[in-house]
Amino acid sequence: MPAMIPSMAFKQRSLRIILIVISVICVFWITTKSYRTFPVSKLDDTPSNKLQRVAKVSMLYGETNHMYERALQSHERHGKLWGYPMHILRQDISVGFWNKPSYLLSLVISELTKPAGERKEWLMWVDADSIILNNDIPVEIFLPPSDLKDIHLVATQDQNGLNTGIMFLHVHPWMISFLTETMGYPLYLPQIDLGRSADQEGMRRVLKKTTGGPSGQGYADGVSYLPRPWINAYEWDWAYEGKRGDLLVHFPGLEERRWPHMAKWLNIVETTPHEWNLPLEDTGYINKTTTYWSQMRSAKECIKSAEKKLQSGEAVSGNTKEAVGALKETLREKSDDMELVQQRLEDLDALIGMT
Repeated sequence: MPAMIPSMAFKQRSLRIILIVISVICVFWITTKSYRTFPVSKLDDTPSNKLQRVAKVSMLYGETNHMYERALQSHERHGKLWGYPMHILRQDISVGFWNKPSYLLSLVISELTKPAGERKEWLMWVDADSIILNNDIPVEIFLPPSDLKDIHLVATQDQNGLNTGIMFLHVHPWMISFLTETMGYPLYLPQIDLGRSADQEGMRRVLKKTTGGPSGQGYADGVSYLPRPWINAYEWDWAYEGKRGDLLVHFPGLEERRWPHMAKWLNIVETTPHEWNLPLEDTGYINKTTTYWSQMRSAKECIKSAEKKLQSGEAVSGNTKEAVGALKETLREKSDDMELVQQRLEDLDALIGMT
């Protein structure tokens, strides 16, 4: 990836970002006027109707890096197979890591200016140090079903929290608000050190908000974390954490040690792709993703039912409010831990007697 500009440079160019944010806020103000009536196309759950809802996005600029170019070519091959257009930022438009949210915001706004039937529904961000291993996987299987309308970001976490190397962003006014706040974070809270991956940390902090935002309830309920290896399997110094049939390999944290690892995987996918390709039905993805989204649906319905009973004054167990809070917190922070989600769901269900 291109070298990032130090924090001092960020301060020197802050006026430029302020102007960008102000411009974006103007667009956001206009689009949020129709937030509650934003037209979302109704699609069947059949795979044929779910295809081509996605565009892939990445960035690569600066000095030519053939490893990254070849990695992005793996995404382009995958995209051509499934009908996903590829958008790659080739120019520095902001400051260092802030190019990512700036570019994503521009694409979301661009899609929203199109008629509802012509716009993409999701953008899949892929870092340039990720390589598609299995071309037989359509990424739509990782997206929420159409009835889960309040989920606008599908991402993953690692030991450091949110990882934005691979993520799905919903083309929706919610996303404009989220990305705007992320970009503005170092301006209205300059005393907070966001660290080296400032945009990622900014996103993580904005996602914790439970107030503000387009609906007044923040952004915490708008994200779902998938078990990371499903879409963001890492290559470690010692091994690949995934298995044959997995979607891709990502190389975060390896720094200069990544090059021999990337070379190995690029040679595999370019010369012997059959070694890692596996038909979708043989990967386990269908059952895993179906179970995941079914669990999310059940959890949200259980929360809604419990809150309705609490608000109506209906007699419920004294621990119901706490159980609702525990399930909500788990969905917001640890939805990738399916066992924990199931336990919290069963705890609340036992108190309100939904089943």
